[in-house]
Amino acid sequence: MERNAFLIHKKIHQYILPGVLMTVAMQLGNVVDGMIVGNFLGPDAMAAIELSMPVLLLLQMPALTLAMGGAAEAAVLLGKRKLEEAGGIFTASLAAGAVLSCLFALLTPFLPGRLAYALAGNEQMAALVEPYIAVNFGGIPVLTIAIIFCYFMNSDNHPQLGSALFMIANGVNLALDILFLKVFHMGMAGSALSTVTGYLAGMVTVIFYFRSKNRMLKLSWGAKGIVGRKGTEEKGEKSSLLHFVKAAVAAGIPSAAFTLMSALKSVIINSAIVRFLGNDSMAVYSVCANAVLIAELCVGGVIGLIPNIAGILYGERDYYGIRALCKRVLVYSYLTIGVLMLLFLVFPQWIAGLFGITDGEMLGMCRSALRIFAFGFPFYVYNKFLMSYYQTILQPGLSTMITVLQGFGVVVPLTLAGIFWMGILGVCAAAAVSEALTIVLGILYRIRGQRTGKFPSGGRYMLPKVKEEICLDFSIRNHLEDVIKLRDALFLFCGKNHIREKDTKLIGLALEEICANIVRYGYRGDKKNFIDISFTIQDGSYILRVRDDGIPFNPLEYQADEKENGGIALGGIALIRKIMSDFQYMRVLNMNNTVMELKIERILGG
Repeated sequence: MERNAFLIHKKIHQYILPGVLMTVAMQLGNVVDGMIVGNFLGPDAMAAIELSMPVLLLLQMPALTLAMGGAAEAAVLLGKRKLEEAGGIFTASLAAGAVLSCLFALLTPFLPGRLAYALAGNEQMAALVEPYIAVNFGGIPVLTIAIIFCYFMNSDNHPQLGSALFMIANGVNLALDILFLKVFHMGMAGSALSTVTGYLAGMVTVIFYFRSKNRMLKLSWGAKGIVGRKGTEEKGEKSSLLHFVKAAVAAGIPSAAFTLMSALKSVIINSAIVRFLGNDSMAVYSVCANAVLIAELCVGGVIGLIPNIAGILYGERDYYGIRALCKRVLVYSYLTIGVLMLLFLVFPQWIAGLFGITDGEMLGMCRSALRIFAFGFPFYVYNKFLMSYYQTILQPGLSTMITVLQGFGVVVPLTLAGIFWMGILGVCAAAAVSEALTIVLGILYRIRGQRTGKFPSGGRYMLPKVKEEICLDFSIRNHLEDVIKLRDALFLFCGKNHIREKDTKLIGLALEEICANIVRYGYRGDKKNFIDISFTIQDGSYILRVRDDGIPFNPLEYQADEKENGGIALGGIALIRKIMSDFQYMRVLNMNNTVMELKIERILGG
């Protein structure tokens, strides 16, 4: 009768394919986009895209902040079954993203030219950078809304639609790249326009999302209770969209820091390479920068399971499930990155050839650079995991610190030293060393924060120890025999914790009825499945939480049928509703989550 990770592992395998497909579509689109530009327009054009990255990152910073922060906050609220507040976060993120991106678009006639020359440093490169930046300025509203929708759909039972959005967007992007560059000869402007058009096409998935019956997030222009940075609320007040925007931004600070640090890093490192090492070295560095995208392509979808699943588990206080999830994510990530690292070490010339570098001195330089760069992959994976995890459990301070260290504080000084030490090879060595050093500094910062009380204790996962709570956490198979064993185990637990016999019988009845209905009606076929149950005594209440991945079954929607059948149709759920102080149901992570609460004061009074 112990708790197992069957449901969590099953959910990982259900979510991993959409997550991987989304990341593959997104990163493969970026990588292949660079390959197409490099082969059709030459190495200088590929370098121009890398030089444009600081501006593109800053344009996308509001979208990523609101999307990742808002989705993390909404996931925790869904785990706590606060639907109205979660809907407020969703609405506020969309509204704020639309307003900010439109303001950026209004600057299209004024800024691109000035920014292009400042980034490129010479007329030749500036002529390639300017049209690319200009189209991205004009199209940023489309990218912003698409990114926000994608992250929220992933958190709201629809990871398939989130991945489909990026797959459609990047499929259209690559097709139009070839059309705009090879047929219409539109140059750098054509490459940027294909990206914007692709994301516009990808938003067709939003129509299916709004029509879905399993959608939990609704557009909400206000909710009772002001949501704070960690999902806390003040009862009795009406929250405005501004309050929800603040909550999303607070949770999204690590994403904003990552984007800002990446932009600053790109400005400093790209400028130094162009000015001190020349255009050829810049082209080699562009290939190495795309190597990071390839690494992200391989592991991003796996690590993406953390924000998609862990936020809801954290809201439900399923700490066992969080540990099981993190362990599996790290195992899958390192198996994947190990294979990728081997490919980079053995066949670097293949990688270089994909970007149009096939011979001469530049190929030899690129081959050595890629091999050195690959040694940073394992450390990169762990840093990315930590940043994603800490942001998801609403610890943005620690996530931001790791982000700043990785994205700027460590890598920029080491890279500048590497330029003067070994040229482009020193740049790549600095990138690998900086990832390892970031892990060490991040661990020291966390330990110090835990000792001073700034961060919760509980090791690297920082899972709080719940005080004044007695808990029985276990899993049973979908068999009626196990339901009986479950009831007996519950009675034994109640006896050990001196719960009155009358109260024990009421709790046992509720748990037996819910689990028996899941076994009888929740699953089709004879496949082995498990049901997770948690019984806690906390804050003057007895709380039962039951989770299963059977067919959608909301006991609250069957009240009328129960009345017609004398409360017998669903095995006495009407009686449970009558005796319980609170009865809630939600469909999150495509699982049924039923919560029953019985106030101890109410029992004593009755």
